[in-house]
Amino acid sequence: MLLLIDIGNTDITTGLCEDRSVQYTLRLGTYIVAGDIEMFSSALGNFIRERGMPRPTGAAICSVVPRLTPLLTGALRRSFGIEPLILTHRLKTGLRFSVKNINGLGPDRIAGAAAARRLYMGNLVVVDFGTATTFNVVTEGGEYLGGAIMPGPGLSADSLAGRTARLPRVDLNAPVRLPGRDTAENIRAGVILGHAGAVERIIREMEKGLKTGLSLIVTGGFSGLITPHINISPLDVNPLLTLEGLRLIYEMNSGFLAKNASVREAINSGG
Repeated sequence: MLLLIDIGNTDITTGLCEDRSVQYTLRLGTYIVAGDIEMFSSALGNFIRERGMPRPTGAAICSVVPRLTPLLTGALRRSFGIEPLILTHRLKTGLRFSVKNINGLGPDRIAGAAAARRLYMGNLVVVDFGTATTFNVVTEGGEYLGGAIMPGPGLSADSLAGRTARLPRVDLNAPVRLPGRDTAENIRAGVILGHAGAVERIIREMEKGLKTGLSLIVTGGFSGLITPHINISPLDVNPLLTLEGLRLIYEMNSGFLAKNASVREAINSGG
């Protein structure tokens, strides 16, 4: 079994993958895990046992929180005796990168783009609704052209509550009404519909600049909240896109993994 771990700013999502299929996912708060790494190991072990899954034999990590990467790597070594693959642009991804600063490109964006390239056809834009909302353009030939970044819906709502004297935190999952009849409805409509409108405008501007249409692939924790309000076609929602990208990149780098395993075995045996 393969563990696929996406360390995000808000949540850490772990997928249990067997027979090249992500069968179960476990989501834990990033800052809860950061305060208690052993809790992560315990929760993951219980999650695997409760579902009757076999002991993992490999793992891949995609992280946008660098300080947590070595901590979770150590937890996987202690709990399962496995050395995870850490996703970077230096691995085989099936992509060619046409960006100015590739070292600044988030591994989650690489994973999503790699999955989209393998799973879909044509020129694509992957929109990931997380803590930040990211746009990632991938051509039919596998060229990653860059994209755009904007604050995510949750961050926008939290900013209003945290930076104003009288605006409350609101439940974004409640129905959207226009015009809003109270403060909560006003905020909800502004955040959700404003976000959907911004997505449509950014994609239209991308298509004008590239002089080609883009098929929209949507993923991320807020995708279910925003997608119903986006008027773009074609559009496909894939909540497991980042984990699928991790799986594909792990498979593409199997030779690299085997080589590293041999080196570690020789070192551990004193060879």
